[in-house]
Amino acid sequence: MQQFFIEDINNPTLSKTQFHQVKNVLRMRKGDLVRLVDLKGEGIIAQFSDDSLRTFEMVQSLSFPTKSYHLKVVMSLIRNERLEWMIQKATEIGIDEIVLYKSDHGVVRDYKDKTDRKLERFNTIALEASEQSYRQYPLLIQKVIDKKELENEMTELNVYADLNVETHVTDLLTTNTKITAMIGPEGGFSDAERKYFSEVGFMPVSLGHNVLRAETAPIILGAFTSLIDKEMK
Repeated sequence: MQQFFIEDINNPTLSKTQFHQVKNVLRMRKGDLVRLVDLKGEGIIAQFSDDSLRTFEMVQSLSFPTKSYHLKVVMSLIRNERLEWMIQKATEIGIDEIVLYKSDHGVVRDYKDKTDRKLERFNTIALEASEQSYRQYPLLIQKVIDKKELENEMTELNVYADLNVETHVTDLLTTNTKITAMIGPEGGFSDAERKYFSEVGFMPVSLGHNVLRAETAPIILGAFTSLIDKEMK
């Protein structure tokens, strides 16, 4: 069943793009069912009430599983195709928010005048993956930051993934926690970055013994967090 994010569940209306999808791509008809979820996280299963595909009848309300954590990933800029893959999989696994970071060692250092266009593309990928995976809220990628802006992204537990660290991230995860986790680029973080992270309150953590690709690390982190959340309920 197709899910769509809409503005208001009490006045369900599809966007122009969504209407094109149900009419010309999915070729839906009167009586076909869809999931509709609004910006407040309220959702219903509804059926099209006529062949215009513009009006709905509610079939039942939706309930969503509760999460005891909020995971924000501060992701270093990496090559475009790898970053897009990561965004899709991070959405599916339940990461809540992504902030992009201009790391010292990144192959990609800055989008410059392409930033807005890149963010629009990334959020389109995240929205489609959010609908496909039946999320209550779409994953958001709102900005690209540098080192001096990191303090604005800090929450209750602030960590950065690194090698040769004894503390595993699962040792620190607890329920009812807002987490900000930093992931480095292909070349890892610089010593200057590590020093700065420690000064502002980020702790180094391990994601395991193996060296992970930059785009794989957030997925592993999301899986660990989801598992700990399930075990602690």
